[in-house]
Amino acid sequence: MTLLEYLDRVGQRRAARPARPARDIRQFIGFAFLAGYYVMVYRFSSGSVPAGNLPLIRDAMLTLGPPVGLIVGAMFRSDAREEQATANTAKAFDAITAATSTPQTVQIDQPPDKPVPVEPT
Repeated sequence: MTLLEYLDRVGQRRAARPARPARDIRQFIGFAFLAGYYVMVYRFSSGSVPAGNLPLIRDAMLTLGPPVGLIVGAMFRSDAREEQATANTAKAFDAITAATSTPQTVQIDQPPDKPVPVEPT
């Protein structure tokens, strides 16, 4: 087996494999912000802090707390929105499938001596 034949087989195997699901990087970034914030809180609260640094630490906590909360809230809100959109799409697909799966016939009960009036446009 030559190198080119081996690479061709590897390429064919990769093409035959099912695609991996896309990873959502937003959750990793949100978790990193949240973990970093709590690590910072733990580091500052576990040891003795000089009195001169207390206002700086308090300002940092007050400044970073709301953005971390917004990031975590946005993570969960986008997940719920995506689940609702998926559910709506599934319902619409089921309705379309049900409507197209049964053949429908149209029968017009109009006597031949009385045609349907058509107005010219």
